[in-house]
Amino acid sequence: RSMRKIKVLVPMSGPDDAFRQKGYTYSKNLIELHGKPLIQHVYENLSRIPNSEFIFVVRKDEDNKYHLRNVLKLLAPSCEIIVADGLTAGAACTSLLAIEHINNETPLVIANADQLVEVDLSDAIYSFEQNSLDAGTLVFDSVHPRWSYVRLDEHGYVIEAAEKRPISRYATAGIYYFREGRLFVKAAMEMIKKDAQINGVFYVCPTFNELILEQAKIGVYKISRDAYFSIATPEGVQVYEEHLKNSYSEKVGAK
Repeated sequence: RSMRKIKVLVPMSGPDDAFRQKGYTYSKNLIELHGKPLIQHVYENLSRIPNSEFIFVVRKDEDNKYHLRNVLKLLAPSCEIIVADGLTAGAACTSLLAIEHINNETPLVIANADQLVEVDLSDAIYSFEQNSLDAGTLVFDSVHPRWSYVRLDEHGYVIEAAEKRPISRYATAGIYYFREGRLFVKAAMEMIKKDAQINGVFYVCPTFNELILEQAKIGVYKISRDAYFSIATPEGVQVYEEHLKNSYSEKVGAK
């Protein structure tokens, strides 16, 4: 199955105060898990998407201090790196800093830099393409208000998206697909124009609401709750480390 070239945009310029307070020396993106920095785990996870071309948005201070650009170029030599001068008003705004690379007809995936999914992402993207969707997202079962959510109609299409508000049991796993990058750009600009922010932050998930107003066809790819790991907090790091340790012991045991 051949898929078209696809841009994979990773906005990684969010704050990491929680990690500093816990005494971590390096920024969240560079926390080591099983001998690899978090961003390497994230990149290896996302690079399962075939024909992917990576774009990373990094914070200037983090790049200057830790040579993040070098790290990323070693992982993905042909990636584009965009430097944000400081914190932005959320992932949707950070993603728009890549506008010159994404405001086109090439498919786009936007993925958080502080999460991992243990599923074959090429299957997910393939299913979105096979179903001729305008947009899509991975979802897992939850009722906790810390996630983004989508509500589905009886045919399984998204009819509403909400941030930090459980409007269904379909929590999104922070990976968003758009059939064309320009669909995201237009939707994000509309959302910002309407000031549809949550506590001053513009998220990617609610851009789906703008697409829904245009009668876009948006679908989901369901994954199990234990296939999703959020590493947005020091606690999340511990949970994932524990998981890696257990998986490693199981593999060794199996031999």
